[in-house]
Amino acid sequence: MLLSFLLILHLQLLLVASSSSSEEDKSSERDRQHSKGSSHQHHWGYQDQDAWLSAFEYCGGKSQSPINIDTHKVLHEPRLPPIQLDGYDLTGSHSLTLLNNGHTLQLSLPSSMRIRRGFDHVYVAAQLHFHWGTTEVPGSEHTIDNIHYPAEIHVVHYNSKYANLTEAASKADGLAVLGGFIAIGLHENDNYEKILSALSDVSTEESLTVIPGFNVRHLLPNSLERFYRYSGSLTTPPCLQTVSWTLFNDSIRVSRRQLAALEESLKTEHNKLLSKNFRAPQLLHGRKIQSSFHTSDSGKTRGATPTETQDKNIKESSGHILAVTFGVLFAATFLIFSIYTYRQHKKYSKFKKDSKQDVIYKPAPIGKDTDQTTVTVS
Repeated sequence: MLLSFLLILHLQLLLVASSSSSEEDKSSERDRQHSKGSSHQHHWGYQDQDAWLSAFEYCGGKSQSPINIDTHKVLHEPRLPPIQLDGYDLTGSHSLTLLNNGHTLQLSLPSSMRIRRGFDHVYVAAQLHFHWGTTEVPGSEHTIDNIHYPAEIHVVHYNSKYANLTEAASKADGLAVLGGFIAIGLHENDNYEKILSALSDVSTEESLTVIPGFNVRHLLPNSLERFYRYSGSLTTPPCLQTVSWTLFNDSIRVSRRQLAALEESLKTEHNKLLSKNFRAPQLLHGRKIQSSFHTSDSGKTRGATPTETQDKNIKESSGHILAVTFGVLFAATFLIFSIYTYRQHKKYSKFKKDSKQDVIYKPAPIGKDTDQTTVTVS
C-alpha cells in the first residue's frame, strides 16, 4: 500500500511539473510575441538596416518613413491649418537634459511645450533629436527631389489624449513629428550653439548633461507656413506606423564648423564615431503627400543642399557686385566722354566764331571785265 501511494504521488508531481513547464513556455512565447517590434529587446544599428525587417515586424510595413518628396507629385491642400506652437520659449524657466543614447543626440522636452494648432488634437512635446551624415555624405533622412540635406531635426510630440509617449506610440493618431532640414550658412547659429557647445559633455554613449533652457522655437525655420504633410512611421525601430509628419520647406542654417561638431564629436558603442545615423528613404506604397503651398512658389533652391544654396548665393552676390561695378565704370566712362565731347564742341564753336569775326567782306570795284566780290582773310 505504501509503495502504491508513493508511486501515485510521484506521478502527480511529474504532472504538476510538466504543467508548470508548459505554462512557462507559453508565457515566454507570449513575452516574445509582445516584445517583437520593441527596440528595447533587440540590438540594432544603422549599418544593418536590412536586418530591421526580420527583427521588427513593423519595419516592413507600407507606411514607413523617411521618404523622398517628389515636388512634382505633391498635392496642394489649402485647408491644411497652419502650425501654432505654444510654450516653446523655455528661457530661464527650465533645465533640459541632453543625452547621447548611442543612436542620436536627444534633448528631453517638458510637457508645457505643445502644438496648439495644426491637428485635430493638441500634441505634447516629448523630445527632439538629430540625424546627420559626414563631411562627404549628407545625412538628412527625408529627401527633396532625391536630394539630401546635411542634417535633419525632429521634434517629437504625442497626442494629449494619451497619458504619455509610450502609450501614444502604438495609437494610430498617437504621434506628430515636426521635421526641419539643416543647411550650411555663412554664419554661426547662436540658437544651435546652446546645444552644440555641450557636445563634449555627452561624447560617450549613454552619457548625459543638463543645459539651461532656451527658446526651442528658434531651432526651427523662421517660417512655419510652408510645409509638407504625410502619414508615416518612426524612422528607428520599432518603426511604429503612427506618425503624422510635418516637414518644413524652409531650411535652418548652421555654420560649417557647427555641423562638423555634430558629425565628429559623439561616440557610440566600442568608441566608434556616431555618424550617418539616418535611415534610407522608404517606398510610398500609394501614400499621398500634401503641401500647404504651391510647390512652384518655393523656388529652385527648394531641394538644394546647403552648400549648393550657399554657392548659389555667393555666385548671385558676385554677379550683382560685378554688374554694379561694370555699371559704375560705364557711367564714369560715359560721363568723361560726355565732358570731353562738350569741351571739344565748345572749343570748336569758339574757334568758328573767332574765324567769322576775322573775315571781312568788301565789295569789289565794278570794272569793265568783272562783276565779282573778293574775300580778304586777315
